[in-house]
Amino acid sequence: MVPLSYHDFFSGCATIAGALIGLLFVAISVSPEKLTGDAARTDHQVRAGAAFSALVNTMVIALVALLPGADLGEASLILAAAGLATTVGLVLVLYREHGTVKRSDATMFLIMLVLYGLQLANGIKLGAAPRDVNAVDNQGVLAIGFFLFGIARAWQLVGARDFNLMSTMAAMIHRPGGAGPHPADGEQPGRADSAGQEGQ
Repeated sequence: MVPLSYHDFFSGCATIAGALIGLLFVAISVSPEKLTGDAARTDHQVRAGAAFSALVNTMVIALVALLPGADLGEASLILAAAGLATTVGLVLVLYREHGTVKRSDATMFLIMLVLYGLQLANGIKLGAAPRDVNAVDNQGVLAIGFFLFGIARAWQLVGARDFNLMSTMAAMIHRPGGAGPHPADGEQPGRADSAGQEGQ
């Protein structure tokens, strides 16, 4: 049973997880051709699966924590085992398709294994002492870690190669504009063109 002092935190986690899952579906719908059909890319499918797995994991943990008398340790064990199995499955799918795993994908899988491994260990601890405040704290920290992981994968899905949001925004700001001349001295764009058309 989770102490009442954590209910607001897990309630917020459940809300955030639900919203992020919805946004993940939006991110997928932006480029559906990369995930479905003959032109589907396995790496995109794997990243979408990894993000979905992490966010669903966090949402279920948060909902279980809000149930009166629920066993958070047992839920953590089940979800961690499912997450580890999902990770292994994604590795096999990617390796079977390409015969190798890129460094970026290997890093992603390593992070997944670490997160789910820590959740498994914490679930065992919670099972032995359900009211252990430190174990509940650890579960909250893991929830934040899963959020960050899921967001990073969704960021990749929309085509952003750089995980650093600030550097990506800076690149967009410094991107050169159109090829046309910049209007000078308050001249409105298209004014010269309209004048020329009137003279013809």
